[in-house]
Amino acid sequence: MTTVDSSTGLVHDAHDLAEILLSELPQRWHHSAGVARRAERLAGTVSPGDAGLLVAAAWLHDIGYSTVVRTSGFHPLDGARYLTAHGWPVRLAGLVAHHSEALAVARVRGLEHEMAAFARERSAVADALAYADQTVGPSGRRMSIEQRLTDMLRRHGPDSPNATAHPRRAPQLRGSADRVEQRLLAVRRATAAGHGSAGG
Repeated sequence: MTTVDSSTGLVHDAHDLAEILLSELPQRWHHSAGVARRAERLAGTVSPGDAGLLVAAAWLHDIGYSTVVRTSGFHPLDGARYLTAHGWPVRLAGLVAHHSEALAVARVRGLEHEMAAFARERSAVADALAYADQTVGPSGRRMSIEQRLTDMLRRHGPDSPNATAHPRRAPQLRGSADRVEQRLLAVRRATAAGHGSAGG
């Protein structure tokens, strides 16, 4: 299974930036740390060259909540803008902008045009980032995706943009989860087959 060396430059720098920006928001920091740990365990579902990018995006996906970063009030967009302004990789900014199907909520908020500045990728990395985010609760505790969606609706309220976007967004998140779980199963099977061959 692919592993992530957390000492590599991008992941290390992402951790440090998230720690600084989210120091004022302890619960958001705990969530981001939990998502990063989850992403590390999902590294085998992406290509080896993308494993560090996945974990870096996990650390940074919620920096838009920081008062230092917040401009529009929509955290995926604000986080991506901050990363772009400070010279972080374009692809990383795109993953942050569009994490967990953020475009569905952006459309409700009238921010679709602003989101178009960031490439939206359909990839194993985007799937794994969404899965990591949607299986870790606000305080860093593991949750099922259905528990997370229910919790999100409760926290944001029935009249929120998140609730309005939910009928479009939730099936996309479930689709990402299904694909990640299929990839995890394939990794486990390949690992078991390799052990069997070695034992033979």
